[in-house]
Amino acid sequence: MRWDPTDPAQRRARYALLSGMWSVFFVLFSWPYVALLLGALALYWGTSALRAKPRRPSPDSPANSAHSANSANPLNAGNPANGANPVPPGAPPAPPAQAGRPQRTAAVTGLVTASLALVLVASTFTVQLVYRDYYTCVGDALTHEAKQSCETLLPRELRGVLGNQDG
Repeated sequence: MRWDPTDPAQRRARYALLSGMWSVFFVLFSWPYVALLLGALALYWGTSALRAKPRRPSPDSPANSAHSANSANPLNAGNPANGANPVPPGAPPAPPAQAGRPQRTAAVTGLVTASLALVLVASTFTVQLVYRDYYTCVGDALTHEAKQSCETLLPRELRGVLGNQDG
């Protein structure tokens, strides 16, 4: 199956994949607000792509016109040599070749990466909220020694992770 840019479900699945991936990158680059926006958009596009119904092929497309021309000719309808399968009378028509939902993998990957990015953004905001005193102290410090003294506001386990690494 090829990518059809006119299919909204395929477009949204691709958008979900790209915006989810970029939201993870923006979390890693410490731009949480951009990552939050892209992650939310990726969740929206991914869920809407997964909920969309498969698109019906257009009667004007070249693949359908060849099939309809072959079935319209009664001489070719039951002749396997001409590429047509014999269809017993009263049987339901064969399902189209594209029976699955398009771009499911891209939509699910976009949802997973967006969820990961939103969890990382939420954890960043939570750490900044819980240790607000430390971040306020570092922001208000005028000297290097004052910044180092702010590390006493952190627990010992987090001083190596969140603390000032300047020595």
